[in-house]
Amino acid sequence: MRKQKGQNLIEYALMLALVVGIGGFIYTQGYGDNISAVFNNAGNLLEEVNKTQEEAKKEAEKAAAREADRNYADYLGRLLRTAVSNETIQLGNGSSVSIFVQNQPNPNYGGLYMNGAKTGIDVKVKREEYGGFAKMLDAVGGDYSSARVKQDGVYWYGVQIKRDSTGNSYTLSYMDSNNIDSYNKKDYSGFDINKANAPYNIETWTPDR
Repeated sequence: MRKQKGQNLIEYALMLALVVGIGGFIYTQGYGDNISAVFNNAGNLLEEVNKTQEEAKKEAEKAAAREADRNYADYLGRLLRTAVSNETIQLGNGSSVSIFVQNQPNPNYGGLYMNGAKTGIDVKVKREEYGGFAKMLDAVGGDYSSARVKQDGVYWYGVQIKRDSTGNSYTLSYMDSNNIDSYNKKDYSGFDINKANAPYNIETWTPDR
């Protein structure tokens, strides 16, 4: 056993001497700077790779958040369009209704991260006067427990259905806003749709007669 250990130590010593000898030879032959440059370049490349991977990860997370928000907007759009189509919600000519998800809880609606409104006249919910956003949400139906803004820098997103001034068509607009002044920052209970970005999707259809 001792003989075996002695052999191992001798082998390690020989290998170390060989490595040191090769290193000394390389250094004396003037290759030291080149090797140092190679290692430096390798380090820089690894740093760039890590940076690129981090940027790619952030872009992927950003894209996933946008997709999640827009998928939920699609869900709201289907609910609202169904309610208008079956006349659970009735719109007078030139009137509109909207449902939005915001990035802060709304104290007016039980802490839901939501908001909404109507514009114009002759807006009815279940053939009665509009009666407020909470009544409209109840009539539209749906699950709003997961309503949140996932994207950084977006304050609210959602959908609006408007009937044109002649009553001949409806337009469903999908929109969002990255303007902090687009809603009431004091208690997050109101918003200004005029400060939204241009709609990122629009659907138009003719009402059934």
